[in-house]
Amino acid sequence: MVQAILRFYSYGFQTLISLVCLALGLVASLSDNAGFEIDLLPWTGKELRYSLLVLGAFGLLSTFLAFRGKLKFLFVMWTLGTTYLLARGIFASAHQFDGDTEFKWALFLLSGVLATVLGAWSRFKQPAGR
Repeated sequence: MVQAILRFYSYGFQTLISLVCLALGLVASLSDNAGFEIDLLPWTGKELRYSLLVLGAFGLLSTFLAFRGKLKFLFVMWTLGTTYLLARGIFASAHQFDGDTEFKWALFLLSGVLATVLGAWSRFKQPAGR
């Protein structure tokens, strides 16, 4: 029961992250804004636009396939990748947080992403046909 709740949480949370990446990539590509930056991510400019589009599409694809019970390892890789990118952005980027509250929200978000890894792992370890 808990594993099922965690799995559906991970599907929902990662779908939301994927949609946000896709939307940001689309808006950045359509607006052709040369100064587009997200400090938490390692890319800038055109690389950032394309990376967001690819990340969003890959995230949606891996989530859909895992939900259908196919290529579950892609979803595990996706959740680990989002965890890595967020943790790297929080702890190893040039981003400056405006006080403790903003940093606490970032840690709260990181803990939410870590929970999706557990949900993805539980789906990965589940036998085929269940």
